[in-house]
Amino acid sequence: MTRYVHRLGQHHFAHLRAVAEGIPLPDSAERYLGIEHGHQARTAHLQTVDAVRAIARRRNENAWRLIGLSIRLPTSSQAPSLDDFIAERALDGWSEAEILEMYQEAYPANPRHQRRERLRERQLDLLRRLQDIAAEQPHSNDLVSGWFDEVTARKLIAAGFTTLQELSQRIGRGGRWFATLPGIGHTKAQRMEQHLRLLLGSDAFKRPTSDYFQLPSNHPSGPQNIDPGGDLRGRTSGLEGGKSGVGDAAGRSHGLGAPVEEGGLASALPSPTLPSSALRVSSSFAPSPSPPSSLRLLDARNDHEAIESWISARAGSNATVKVYRRESTRLLLWLQHERFHKTLAQMNVEDCRDFMAFLQNIPERWISRRHASPGTPDWAPFRGPLSLRSQRQSITIVIGLFNWLQSAQYLQANPWVLVNTDFGDDPNRQPVDSRSLSEAAMSEVLRFIEDQPPSPSRHRIAFLMRFLECTGLRSSEILRAKLEDFSLDHRGRWSLRVMGKGAKLRTVALPGQAIMAVDLYLAQRGLGNLQLANGAHPLVASTRDPVAPIGYQALYEHVRNWLSKAIHRSALPYAERMKLANASTHWLRHTYGTRAVARDVPLDVIQAQMGHATFEITASTYGKAPMDRRHSEVDRAFSGLS
Repeated sequence: MTRYVHRLGQHHFAHLRAVAEGIPLPDSAERYLGIEHGHQARTAHLQTVDAVRAIARRRNENAWRLIGLSIRLPTSSQAPSLDDFIAERALDGWSEAEILEMYQEAYPANPRHQRRERLRERQLDLLRRLQDIAAEQPHSNDLVSGWFDEVTARKLIAAGFTTLQELSQRIGRGGRWFATLPGIGHTKAQRMEQHLRLLLGSDAFKRPTSDYFQLPSNHPSGPQNIDPGGDLRGRTSGLEGGKSGVGDAAGRSHGLGAPVEEGGLASALPSPTLPSSALRVSSSFAPSPSPPSSLRLLDARNDHEAIESWISARAGSNATVKVYRRESTRLLLWLQHERFHKTLAQMNVEDCRDFMAFLQNIPERWISRRHASPGTPDWAPFRGPLSLRSQRQSITIVIGLFNWLQSAQYLQANPWVLVNTDFGDDPNRQPVDSRSLSEAAMSEVLRFIEDQPPSPSRHRIAFLMRFLECTGLRSSEILRAKLEDFSLDHRGRWSLRVMGKGAKLRTVALPGQAIMAVDLYLAQRGLGNLQLANGAHPLVASTRDPVAPIGYQALYEHVRNWLSKAIHRSALPYAERMKLANASTHWLRHTYGTRAVARDVPLDVIQAQMGHATFEITASTYGKAPMDRRHSEVDRAFSGLS
């Protein structure tokens, strides 16, 4: 049985007092013990009762049996208060003794009620005395195993959260801090956060005032567009802003005035080499040595304007604009606050190496508190550390920036060509075929779906599983698709025209499985089939309205919830169920890629079908044979050898 009580704290006694005063056990366990499920609440309550009773018995407390009891007081025929009694009967002029006598005559005491009140008072008094003696005060350096149940503690320790302080600091940084905890979603994570705040108090989550980042008042995007990005792992998020400046050739300073995503500093950062007062309210870079205007191909007066020209010329989509601006502005701000107001032209090889080291180990003062608004003491530029993939992406974009600025003759030299920017492989990154569903897992998921009662939700998930398995479309592509995007050639072969990544159109060849899935789904929506349905209707529709489109979040949650339930109830091995615990819509795209390679589909066909920008992306992602295929080939080659 799972242990929920290791060390007794004040929250355990608060739970017992709440139960004693009539609060339902599940509600009290949720509030004070961080337990949300009924059977777990009952178990945690009994363990708490046993622990406190053991202390009471060791102290020879005769009333130890009262601990844990819910003593209910009669609620019917409740007597009014003495003040109400006086007002009701107009007894203001009577003496206190006379009023008490009349009150007792009107509402004689109930011996049973009085006995219960005395028992409850004894119970609460005993709990208060035992709390003063036995309740421990949690400290930030305590092990999580002392204050969380065994199952949760094991998950936390495996994820690197050994002490309460480590956990509170990571939660304070914001983002999906629980992403590495198996079986922990948003609801459970919020419950853990509430429990930790109950243990340590809110002060443990506050950022020191020396780390205060002030958002500039003239930021053009406004706070609503500012989101302190952390480890984005290839995704884009909202924009964030910071107060900084860039110098031109004449030494004039200009406010940065551009949104900063995942890395804008709004005020001076404390520096390990200078007192914070030396950097307070700094807002300009040092003068930037620039090529003569006759040699420059850009009409840019400073680094910021040069970067905006680069973004305008090279970014092909809004998502790319956000990423380019985020990474370049982060570099400018790092130069300002960590390199004493250097400009791009002043960067040298040492600066390049140090910037790479900075990305590998983001200082604590650059990391924001969760839900902190720009301009508040808890706000900072990052949500958390960067993964190796995010570090590599940042440097790749910065190198592209420098190459372009040198070609435009804005920079005379490019220090990045002299730096080794190879980060190596990420030891924590899973291979692609481990982020896909095996054929056995796919069969289990489809079997679970077919066993559920017919409903629009079941029809939609069955279609998505079968269609995406054999097409590999991105979520955005299937959400944009309409029935008019399907076409039938003279040989009876179907294809689908989709708007892919980077606003690029491509045509996807559809196998028979895909068409059968579409026709069945349309029939279930009452739209006939592909040849009869109105072409303006979306391919994927709402469960409430068969002709209304849905958004990305609805699709993600729909697929994630169905996959989670199906995998949890499947007969798959435990290890595979744990691996698939975080399966989502994008896993179905990887399932198509790995399945196509295993079935000897040429890589150039896979590239065209999946819409990869280059053949190299397809080859590097899916070019390696899946492990099961490699095992079978090696076994076949070396079977029978002594």
